[in-house]
Amino acid sequence: GEVTAAAVLLLGRSTAGTGMAGERTRSRARPWGWGLVILLSSATATTRVELGGAGDFVILSKTAITAAASCDITGDVGLSPKTAAAITGFALSADGSNQFSTSVKVSGRVYAANYAVPTPAKLTTAVSAMEAAYTDAAGRPLSDPANVDIYGGILGGKTITAGVYKWNSEVSFATDVTLS
Repeated sequence: GEVTAAAVLLLGRSTAGTGMAGERTRSRARPWGWGLVILLSSATATTRVELGGAGDFVILSKTAITAAASCDITGDVGLSPKTAAAITGFALSADGSNQFSTSVKVSGRVYAANYAVPTPAKLTTAVSAMEAAYTDAAGRPLSDPANVDIYGGILGGKTITAGVYKWNSEVSFATDVTLS
């Protein structure tokens, strides 16, 4: 499924520093496997979560990125500290500079930690910003007490308004999710 809107989807484990990912779009339909998910619309939130260099990416991960058979991603994709070998399902084509790759599934560029300078430094900065944004968002109170475990964690086909949400189970979406 795809997440659409001027919004931010920050995902991570409740234990700081492990397995965090900050993404605006998820390209495969499988459970996230993480207990805490925070959704904030940067356009409407009272206090905006600063994304820094992470805001340059629609998908930014530390561990792996896998594309579904049919997906369309608009914007740049980044992976660090893992290498391009952990970006699967995209049929990547390296640019002549080896600073990024392209894919028919991505309207943008795909970056990995093992690409040529300045890509590694750009990704290190972005991942650090992603982790800071996650820590900020995870420390915020729920915007509404009813925002716990909404839809049983199955978000496909749903529209979710701006706010802070928490799930105590896996979250998944096999179809599009709209953040408004």
